[in-house]
Amino acid sequence: MRPISRRNLLRGTAAAGALPLLGAGATTAAAGTVPAPRWIGAGPFTHVYDPSTAAGPRYLNDHTLIRARGRWHLFSIVGNSAPRGESPDSAAETSFAHASAPTPYGPWTTHADALTVDPSYHGEEHLWAPHVIEADGRFWMFYAAGGASGAAINLATSTDLFTWTREPSGPLFRGLVARDPMVLRTGDAWTMYYTELSGPGGHHVVAHRRSADLVRWSAPGVAFADASTDATVSVTESPYVVARDGWYYLFLGPRGGYEGTDVLASRDPHRFDVTGYAGHVAGHAVEVVADGDTWYASAAGWFRQGLYVAPLEWRDTPPPWQSPDNPVAALDASGRLTVFALAAADRSMLRRVQLAPAADTWSGWEAFGGPAGAVPTLGRNADGRLEVFSLAPGGANLHHRVQRPDGGWDSWEEFGGPAGAAPAVARDAGGRLEVFAPSPGGASVARRRQRTPGSPDWDPWEPGFGGAAGAPPAVAVNADGRLEVFALEPGGSGIRHRWQEGPGGAWTPAWHRFGTAAGTAPRAARDGGGRLTVTAVGPSGAGTFARRQTVPSGGWDEWLPLFGWSAAAPAFAVNADGRLEAFSLAPGGARLVHRWQTGPGGPWDPAREFGEPGLRLAATPTAAVDATGRIHVLAVTVDGLVRTRVQERPSGGWRPWSAFGDRPVAPLVSGTPSG
Repeated sequence: MRPISRRNLLRGTAAAGALPLLGAGATTAAAGTVPAPRWIGAGPFTHVYDPSTAAGPRYLNDHTLIRARGRWHLFSIVGNSAPRGESPDSAAETSFAHASAPTPYGPWTTHADALTVDPSYHGEEHLWAPHVIEADGRFWMFYAAGGASGAAINLATSTDLFTWTREPSGPLFRGLVARDPMVLRTGDAWTMYYTELSGPGGHHVVAHRRSADLVRWSAPGVAFADASTDATVSVTESPYVVARDGWYYLFLGPRGGYEGTDVLASRDPHRFDVTGYAGHVAGHAVEVVADGDTWYASAAGWFRQGLYVAPLEWRDTPPPWQSPDNPVAALDASGRLTVFALAAADRSMLRRVQLAPAADTWSGWEAFGGPAGAVPTLGRNADGRLEVFSLAPGGANLHHRVQRPDGGWDSWEEFGGPAGAAPAVARDAGGRLEVFAPSPGGASVARRRQRTPGSPDWDPWEPGFGGAAGAPPAVAVNADGRLEVFALEPGGSGIRHRWQEGPGGAWTPAWHRFGTAAGTAPRAARDGGGRLTVTAVGPSGAGTFARRQTVPSGGWDEWLPLFGWSAAAPAFAVNADGRLEAFSLAPGGARLVHRWQTGPGGPWDPAREFGEPGLRLAATPTAAVDATGRIHVLAVTVDGLVRTRVQERPSGGWRPWSAFGDRPVAPLVSGTPSG
């Protein structure tokens, strides 16, 4: 990912005639029997290499891995880390780090920088995104450089991976913002994929060019273009293409936040589309390598110190989406705050109960069910009884478990439905729970409703409630009791919403556009003034924006900035006096901040630090209100332990952070970088 400043630095400086991109000349893969495409996921990322020095912490970003002569070699953008939650100056990225190791997991040995910027070489001002291949008895490094003369894709070659010589003829080509090159053999030629603009003032695309000799390249075509043309931040960074079993898989991001990469599958190496969605890897600038039959995903980025590696998964079924909350918490039938999480060891469900709200004493973690495919979601029936909705391992099915009036629990029962994620849950004006669940891979969204308030009987699933979605939906309750559902469009091209036309009644016949391109699933909450507020992270995670109803139950103000860099949409809680409070985690998990409304439905106070020095969180925390009216914030650290911070009194003051039990819980998303 690159900041807007980097794009502005290069926009409009391309050599005349380099664009527009035409997208012609696509070549379809050879006909024949080809198996269905695989779904892509990743196991947990492990921190394997830290480039920091005695002078201070450093980061890696766009990088490349290549195995040669019995060792793995890493080449990468490298720079000095910025203060917590801030992005560094990408213009200061002027050298490529070099390290080698016997395996992708290390141990890694640091070598001298492979290449340093050379202003005398056709005006180089930076070095970005190296990609190295081996061909014709030598190594070829393609990289992005440029400056006043325009964005350029340059080439350097080597015979030993240590000494590199720039191509004497100069840049291979120039473009508007040409960067992040990646080269793959496709058929009888080489294809280069790179990030570019569709034209002056246009939107970002993955462009491609072809070559027979790796030096002379064809005119550009378009390999991928987002459905959205009004995104203000690129979502086509770090393209990487893998060929397997007659299919081509395009990895690109940042999608699903700064630390997220989507995968698209296509038979044609020169044309990809979001309808070919094939999975997600929770890392930034993901590269893919294979060592025999073993595949790896690597990741790096501004907000982490170095390189991370995870096992890449080729799956027969889509990896399930996760609830945005981990852990989850709500008041039970007895008015006690109850917390649910998944055990780190076996992903079995765990529960803790607040025994005495005033004294803030809790039960220990106790078993609540077998392994689950995702953190559960909670519904609260009209009589206060909790209902837990869980995704079976592997996304096989949905299950639910209902609390009895005496506080005990009935047995788990199958709930059916599309099992792409644990469902979003809300209670309508008539007191009936309604759930909204995406199908595996997000092909559609289905809805199901209780027949009567608190009933064990449910209406059949309505499978066509929503079309394709890019994340699990969010649901909120208007002041007049009407439910409203918000969903991210595939690829993050926008947000849409659908609402009940009357309390407990029919839904609008169609979905309506609610927002432009977004990076993650939205969240919604209602403040004490009765107005809904919806938040969404911009593409790449560069900031969080909020949109509030003009009046309770109707009309919407414009989108306004709420937070800076954000890993996901912030968690909401409503203070006892009706003021919304929001908690936002920066990418990398090192900085947690919060803001609150100065009055119910009023403006927001400036953001303030809320985390602990040195504490790194695995995901945005959960916020819940207990029977006394105090907010509890529950956060999972990167080592899987839960920390909590509680208000001293309703609507004001906070105690210090403290441990919330000593049992490790599972990370929010399989494949989230840790360490």
